[in-house]
Amino acid sequence: MYQQRIVIIGAGIVGLATAYALLKQGSHNVTVLEQAAVDHQRGTSHGLSRLLRLEYGEERFYSEMVLQSLYRWHELEQRSQRTLYTQTELLALGNETDHSTKASYYHLRDMGLPIQQLSRDTCKQLFPQFNTQAYDMCTYNKVAGILYASHCLQALKENILKMGGTIHESCHVKSILHDNPHTPLRIRTADNSEIQAERAVLAVGSWVHRLLGELHLPIRITRQYLLYFANLSPTLFGLHTFPAFLSDDIYGFPIHSTYAGCGPNWLKVASHNFGNTIDPDQSPQIEERVVRQVAEKTYQLLPMLRNARLIQVDACMYDVSPDENFILDCHPNDPRVVFAAGLTGHGFKFGPLLGDILSSLVRNTPPPVPIERFRLARLTQASYKQQSSVA
Repeated sequence: MYQQRIVIIGAGIVGLATAYALLKQGSHNVTVLEQAAVDHQRGTSHGLSRLLRLEYGEERFYSEMVLQSLYRWHELEQRSQRTLYTQTELLALGNETDHSTKASYYHLRDMGLPIQQLSRDTCKQLFPQFNTQAYDMCTYNKVAGILYASHCLQALKENILKMGGTIHESCHVKSILHDNPHTPLRIRTADNSEIQAERAVLAVGSWVHRLLGELHLPIRITRQYLLYFANLSPTLFGLHTFPAFLSDDIYGFPIHSTYAGCGPNWLKVASHNFGNTIDPDQSPQIEERVVRQVAEKTYQLLPMLRNARLIQVDACMYDVSPDENFILDCHPNDPRVVFAAGLTGHGFKFGPLLGDILSSLVRNTPPPVPIERFRLARLTQASYKQQSSVA
């Protein structure tokens, strides 16, 4: 039986997860094209670890998606015989009036998750590492964890190849031509080769404007920083003694092996505040002022870290959508082209689920979750309404 050729452009978490989902669901002729290499250092999916958390404020929909994703991560772990995920606990420090901490607590409690509300005194007794003076609502959830990003990408790559998929690295796509709905899509690469396909998925992260420039997507590419601290006591900051945490824009992890057993043991902290707009092809420059700001917020929250060593600062990129929801849709002028954009710094944890969603768009089957909030039209409609109100 003839199988349509499906080409996926981009081998980050979303591109690989989509190829994996398609192959699991019976597609055979699946090819992934990657401009550099799987897990290359400048990709948005590269890194030592990612936080899997269920606290999404009033957005219960995302909390439910995290549970579905966690099931899929465990399934991939079993299939791969790799450690991809380590469970931690998560401490959220907030206030009654912040519209996030309280909402997360009630949603997760109603979902049957083991979340507790802690008084400030109890929080201080259990976790003396934190300065809790600024907070009047603390919650403690035993369902959270660390995803080892590099291992996740490599596990997906291995399974794609085992299931008969193809991955071409160092294959820089310059354009995708889809002007005639009656002829195959034509994917042109930097070496002047042309690849034909019946369906294509674009999952190119921060390089989205290069291949989808005609859509004028409202995606901003930002520079973010990850701070790693060494010389800390495992007794105070180790796994299952010190929790993963959220506090305003700052989040972090306990001391953990940064490569799931084969790397140094550091404590990781980052800010979710969106950084300056950048060109993804520019060499990353560390903005010392921004790093100092994140470090100072961290020291105010965790005073003992002033005596630790800030051993490494990594730069990464976000592709940010205006409403911080993902964009998962078909090209408005050609439904044969499916794309993902705007992961906004919180998409990695959803990787296998996003792969299933994009696979459903390719195969024209029901998605595993409702996806109306991820359609491109919601942004164009919002833009139109804003312009109308201004006029």
